[in-house]
Amino acid sequence: MQPIYAKALSNSGNRIFEIRHENCPKLLSEYHFHRECQLTYIIKGKGQSCIGDQLEDFESDELTFIGPGLPHVWYNSPTETDQEQNVQFIILYFDPDALLSFCSLLFETSKLNELLERSRQGMLFYGNTKNKLKRILRKMVYAPDIKKTAYFFTSLAILLQTEEYSVVSGKPYNNGSPRREGEIIYSVYQYVFKNFNNEISLEEAAKLANLTKPSFCRFFKARTRKTFSKFVNEVRINEACRLLAQQENPITQIAYACGFNSLPNFNKFFKSIKGITPSDYKNKLLSPKS
Repeated sequence: MQPIYAKALSNSGNRIFEIRHENCPKLLSEYHFHRECQLTYIIKGKGQSCIGDQLEDFESDELTFIGPGLPHVWYNSPTETDQEQNVQFIILYFDPDALLSFCSLLFETSKLNELLERSRQGMLFYGNTKNKLKRILRKMVYAPDIKKTAYFFTSLAILLQTEEYSVVSGKPYNNGSPRREGEIIYSVYQYVFKNFNNEISLEEAAKLANLTKPSFCRFFKARTRKTFSKFVNEVRINEACRLLAQQENPITQIAYACGFNSLPNFNKFFKSIKGITPSDYKNKLLSPKS
């Protein structure tokens, strides 16, 4: 599936940057790219992300930097409607070309160019860098414009100096022309999320990738660091956890609704992924908070 181009900045007043605070029950964006850079702080929530050629789970307190032209999407369960399961996040967008043009009047920009090149593979932050940036983003959202600008350049200074990050995508993406790997991963990703409650066919997934089944299995594991079957079961178990939080749903019904063909199979995979049985998980959810 070809990623679509999306304009990130509203370009109100031709501003270099823009920050947003969102609270959504569903993340509905398409697999897309844009010319702007994007710093995303997940305050609360969980689901899956596809960034370049990497498919991963995301969770609360995650901070990612997406460079220009890098296709990406964050995705949670399409049936997720519970308010307490909303994904809450802060996104800072900025125009790299406009920023370079402005900064070239103030200082030498070789480090900024290096940062922008690194960001074409995506950067996942950790440690003190993550803690500093998320505090700045929280303050920046509701600050007056002059303070927003000060916070923006403070965050930029941190990004220019840090080594506390891991690269996300296996290959860089340039000028909105993503490699075939990213398209394959996302098409498989969509197939699983639309069909997890039915039979998932390895043969069908391999066809989407235009690969043989053995080649597809190697391809998928190399880029997601998990087997295709494990990914499918994780998607199903994540949906099961959502359904278990609703008292009216019996466990047997949940097992079949999530695509498992037997209760023993469901129990086995649930415990291997979550570390406890479905019954214990449900009891824990329903037990009174002390």
